[in-house]
Amino acid sequence: AKALAHPRALAVGEVTRWPDAWRGDAELLRRLGLAPGGRVEGHTAGASGEKISAIAAAGFTSDHEPITAQEVLDRARQGIAVMLRDSSLRPDLVGLLDALKTAPALASRLMLTNDGSMPAFLRTHGFIDHLIRVALDRGVAPIDAYRMATLNPATYYGLDADLGGIAPGRYADLCVLDDLAEPRPSTVIARGKVVATGGLLVGRVAEPPWRRVFSSPEACLTVRWRARSDDFELPGRARYPVIELVSAVISRLQERPMQPGDLHAALLDRAGRWVAPGVVAGFADRIDGFATTTSTDFNILALGRRREAMARAVNRLLDLHGGIVLVEGERIVYELALPLGGIMTRASVEDAARSEDELRRQLADRGYAHHEPLYSLFFMAADFLPTVRLSPRGVWDVKRTRVLLPSRRRR
Repeated sequence: AKALAHPRALAVGEVTRWPDAWRGDAELLRRLGLAPGGRVEGHTAGASGEKISAIAAAGFTSDHEPITAQEVLDRARQGIAVMLRDSSLRPDLVGLLDALKTAPALASRLMLTNDGSMPAFLRTHGFIDHLIRVALDRGVAPIDAYRMATLNPATYYGLDADLGGIAPGRYADLCVLDDLAEPRPSTVIARGKVVATGGLLVGRVAEPPWRRVFSSPEACLTVRWRARSDDFELPGRARYPVIELVSAVISRLQERPMQPGDLHAALLDRAGRWVAPGVVAGFADRIDGFATTTSTDFNILALGRRREAMARAVNRLLDLHGGIVLVEGERIVYELALPLGGIMTRASVEDAARSEDELRRQLADRGYAHHEPLYSLFFMAADFLPTVRLSPRGVWDVKRTRVLLPSRRRR
């Protein structure tokens, strides 16, 4: 409640557990009622029909999960503002824009988002300019394409008195274009001063107060515990609930003995209090040890076929205060420090993209066959996505809401 009362809080962020809202969960509805300005960002993948009506009635005001034009229309007709997505994981914008053919007036209710695209995607395609370019190429009128990237979001968030338009009294934050057909700005003006021109930064960008944002020992990973190989031991069983990746982010459950090519997996508490062991298939079968803090629940994910290498990867991760580490035998073959909460780098987009390129190469060499490894890792502990995930409770059956293999306290 304190965070939501902050003057810069604009909404309750992406609420993933829409089935709880649909069922009328009292505690969730109470929390949604605290939303600043009544705005609740939704994650309503899979919702349809009367469920969308119930979600809208529960207070959800926007959604970025539609993957078809019909899903855009279904949500818009229930009063939900729709963010059209084109990302490194889901490049759906071309098809989503077809909703405007059915309902041209929707241009005033739609926004554009890249939904957390990875650095290599941004380097190749661009950021919001890429989304506008896709819309223009699809035949969207320039006034509507630019409006979906500027005025519409400002209006949705109640910021249009300051942002989203060029008028007296608004912030002088402007992108100067050489041609409406090319949305890449030639000059960028922030607060009335030129800060970039010709693709080069010429003004100073203030550093956010990261030490205030990430202040606890767990957030900074200034912790004193060390991982051991026995952290990754599995209980004696004939069969395990194996998490099999069938795409970059979708998993299915296999109840079977551990097989060649399977990896030991574990979610570890940042403070070192507990570990949730498991088995993963379909990620990469030749990884000795791997660890990362890029996880939806912000704990530590470890994978590997050798428990000693997994412990080495986790311990190097702790030394870095967060990031990504790949170990082969006793040797660290890849590492990326993410000192800002274990989830962000201070490096430029270009440098981050090069690090991502190298990680992709290392994982592909070890058997990774999907298209978005960082999202595979990020969502391994996303206990709101189908079908089975790691969680602080243990291996979690998402659909049946039950623990298949429990977590345990570390010895």
